Amino acid sequence: MSRISAILKSPASLIKRYGSQAQGGQKNWKFALKKFVFNCSQYNRYGLYSDDIKDYDNSVIEEALRRLPKDVLDARNFRLVRAAQLDFLKTYLPEEKWISYEQDLEYRYLQPYIDEIVAERMEINEFGCSNYSEYDWPKGELK
Repeated sequence: MSRISAILKSPASLIKRYGSQAQGGQKNWKFALKKFVFNCSQYNRYGLYSDDIKDYDNSVIEEALRRLPKDVLDARNFRLVRAAQLDFLKTYLPEEKWISYEQDLEYRYLQPYIDEIVAERMEINEFGCSNYSEYDWPKGELK
């Protein structure tokens, strides 16, 4: 078993070992792990937020993107095109332009729209609207 998998399987031992060093114990440990995973993903080096890389083939995400204001959508498209160009050139943005984990947490622009769409679909399902056929709901979506 590798050292990393041993660490990930036993968070209680880490909390015991490093709990006194971290203020907040388990909460800080989870935050540090999420930040580590965010930095390992490396899309922040291209200037992308986590909402920029969500799967747009998902019908909820597609509807959320349709509802975005034009300026937010244009900024998202610019970041995606810039990231594609940087990837083609096999380079990253300068380090001062990288997106930090804290910036990513503050700028979750799709989440309010996603919550709204999910609530709408749950309400439609709750009231049993018959004007929505089975084919209106993509497979794997909320029903």
